[in-house]
Amino acid sequence: GILCWPRLEFLQVLWLQLVPWSCTKTINFHTNEEEAYGSDIGVLSDGVLCNYQIKIPHQFHLMKSNSSLFAVSEGDGELTLAGDAGLDHAPQCGQATQCVLAFDLISFSQEQFQLVHVEVEVRNINDHAPRLPLTQIPMEVCEGAAVGMRIPLEVPVDEDLGANPLQSVRLAEPHNLFRVELQTLADGAQCVDLVLLQELDREGQAAYSLELVAQDGRPQPLLSVRVLDANDHSRGALAEVELAEDTPMGSLLLDLDAADPDEGPNDDVVLAFGAHTRPKARRLFRLELRSGHLTLAKPVDYERQDTYELDVRAQDRGPGPRASTCKVIVHIRDVNDNAPDITITPLAAPGAPAASPFAAVAAALGGADATSPTRPGTPEAGAVSVPEGAARESLVALVSTSDRDSGANGQVRCALYRHEHFRRQPAYAGSYLVVTAASLDRERIAEYNLTLVVEDRGAPPLRTVRPYTVRVSDENDNAPLFTRPVYEVLVRENNPPGAYLATVAARDPDLGRNGQVTYQLLEAEVGCA
Repeated sequence: GILCWPRLEFLQVLWLQLVPWSCTKTINFHTNEEEAYGSDIGVLSDGVLCNYQIKIPHQFHLMKSNSSLFAVSEGDGELTLAGDAGLDHAPQCGQATQCVLAFDLISFSQEQFQLVHVEVEVRNINDHAPRLPLTQIPMEVCEGAAVGMRIPLEVPVDEDLGANPLQSVRLAEPHNLFRVELQTLADGAQCVDLVLLQELDREGQAAYSLELVAQDGRPQPLLSVRVLDANDHSRGALAEVELAEDTPMGSLLLDLDAADPDEGPNDDVVLAFGAHTRPKARRLFRLELRSGHLTLAKPVDYERQDTYELDVRAQDRGPGPRASTCKVIVHIRDVNDNAPDITITPLAAPGAPAASPFAAVAAALGGADATSPTRPGTPEAGAVSVPEGAARESLVALVSTSDRDSGANGQVRCALYRHEHFRRQPAYAGSYLVVTAASLDRERIAEYNLTLVVEDRGAPPLRTVRPYTVRVSDENDNAPLFTRPVYEVLVRENNPPGAYLATVAARDPDLGRNGQVTYQLLEAEVGCA
C-alpha cells in the first residue's frame, strides 16, 4: 500500500496572553507646569507590585490612545515629559482648580501582565504677575453716598489659577475716606471694590487721586474720584434665583424692582449690568433697562458652570444722579441631559513571531503587524481580532465610560450582552475590561457580535449602546484529514511510468496557509498477495 501524509505548515499568531494576566493598578504622580522637555515625573516600576511581594523586572509600553505629552522608558518605566512646549495648566485644564491628566499603559514581565492607569496632577505655579488693563480709572461718587457703599473697579488680571490667584489689592497710601477690598464671587471670579468709609463733602474737596498696588508691589493705575451733588435716595438688594440647565431661552428669571421714592426725573431709574458682571454672563442673561426683567438669552450648561453672579447697577436720572448696585446670584440646577460616553480600546492584535515574550508583547502593543485590522491601544470603531488559541481570562478590550452630568445623573453602570464566551470585569473607576470567559474555536464561531450598554442612574436614565465585533483569528490547530481512511486501487500490470492510478484528497478547516495542504509519499511497500 501507499501511505500519504499531508505536510503541515505553521503560522504563529501573537496574543497578549503570552504572560499571565495579573491585575489593574492606579499610580499617581504630580509635576509643576512649565517643566522643561524631558523632565522626570516618576518611576513606574516602584508602584506596579500587585500580588507579588518581591520586585520583578518589568517592561512598560504606552497605549496608542494616550496623550503625546508623556514618554515612558520601556526598561524601568521612567516617566518624563515629551514635546518641546512643556506643560501649561490653562491649555490642558482651562479654569479648573485641579488639573489631572490620565492615561493608560501596559506593564509586563515573565510572571505577570498588568494594565496600569496613571494620573499626573499638573500643579499651577505663580508665574504671572497681576496687572490692571488701564493706567487711569475715572469714577464719580455722589456726595450723599452712604457710608459702606462699594464702587466696582476693574479687576487686576492674574493668569495663575488654583493656589495662585490674586492675593491682595490695596491703596498705596492709607486713606481715611476710601479702602480697596478684594472679594471672591460665588462663581469663583474675583472682584475689587472701592469702599466708602466716611461721608463725602463736595464743597470741602471735589476730587481725589488714589493709587492702587497689587500683590507684587508694582505701581498700578490711578483712581480719579470726582464727587457729585446728590439727590436723596439710593437702593440696594441681594437676590438669588435657581434655574434648570434646560430652561428655554427667553424665560423670565427675575423681576428686579427699580422703584425710586423720589419724584420727578429722580424716580426715573435705569438698570444695567455693573462692572463686576463677567462678559460670559452678559451673553447668557439679558436685563431690560426699564422694566428690570432678567431673562435667559442663551442656553446654560451646568457641566460648564453651575453659578453666575450678576452685578446690577440702578441709577436714577435726577440732577446729580444717584446709583447703587444689587447682586443677583444665579444657580444652575443639573438635569440629566448628557448620555454616557463610551470608548473601547482593543488590547489584542495578531502579529509575527517574536524572539522573546518581552519583544512579542512590545511588538503587539506597538501594532507591529501592518496588516492588522485593529492595533492594540488604539480606539477603533467597533472591532478587535482575538486568536482562537487565547486562554481564559485573556484581555480583549478596555472599556472607558464617562458622563458629564453630576450626582446620580453622572453615575454610570456598564453591561455586556450577547455571548457567554466573554465577560466584563471592573478595572478602575469608570473603566472595565472585556476578557475571554471560555476557549474559542474559529472553525465553530468565527465572529462574535457583542453589545456594550452604559446607562446612568438619572430619572429617567440615559443610555448609550455600542455594538462591538470580536473576530477570531485563525491558528494552525487542525491537522488535515483525508476524505477516506484507506484508499484501495486496482491496477493492471505492465502500466508505463506516469500512468494515472488514483486521486487522494485531504481537507484542512484552517485558513490561508494554515489550510493549504501539500502531499508527500512516504516509504512504500511493494509485494505480492
